[in-house]
Amino acid sequence: MTRADARHDGFLRRRLDGTYPVDEWGLDSDLVDAVAPLLALRFRIDATGADVLPRRGPVLLVANCRFGWSEPFVLACGIRAATGRYVRVAGAPDVAPIGPALRRLGGVLAREDEITGLLRAGEMVGVLLGQSVRHRHHAGAVRTGLVAPALATGADVVPVALVGRELGRRWQLVVGPAVEHPRTRGPLAVAELADRVRNGVQGLLDERFPPRLLRGA
Repeated sequence: MTRADARHDGFLRRRLDGTYPVDEWGLDSDLVDAVAPLLALRFRIDATGADVLPRRGPVLLVANCRFGWSEPFVLACGIRAATGRYVRVAGAPDVAPIGPALRRLGGVLAREDEITGLLRAGEMVGVLLGQSVRHRHHAGAVRTGLVAPALATGADVVPVALVGRELGRRWQLVVGPAVEHPRTRGPLAVAELADRVRNGVQGLLDERFPPRLLRGA
């Protein structure tokens, strides 16, 4: 029996006897690993800079978003392939059956308390900027409540640029350096952190697509 056959048999056995692992936020790691090859057929992701991400400990990834259908999967799959870490992408709806299904794949609610709990547990969490439908190389607004948990937990805040077309297969994922935390605390510090990480995402996009090339677009 090959190693792949052994993994397949182990997967089926755990599904049948109900011993597959599910963490307290609903992540079914067996299922994520099982669907990864299928997602690899859908998305071809060229990841740059992900090797600098820590292999353990809390990290808040902040990425741009256009329509929001492909970006969560591109972010989670690209980082998982590059680092081996699961990304808990915030934004799953709290509605059955879609919400519970997305939780099994790593989705979580876009709520400050849930993100705080994940970061305190040492997880890697991904949040998406506001949708920018008009132009795919523009970083949208930041919901400050989604970055506030990073200040509360001391987690690294890392900008990520996602570049691709919604119906296309090829995507670029570019990870930038972690942004510096403000030295103070409070609402103004949260707003400052949000501005810093949004500017970080926009900077990554501008490096790939200089604004002068987009005039008149």
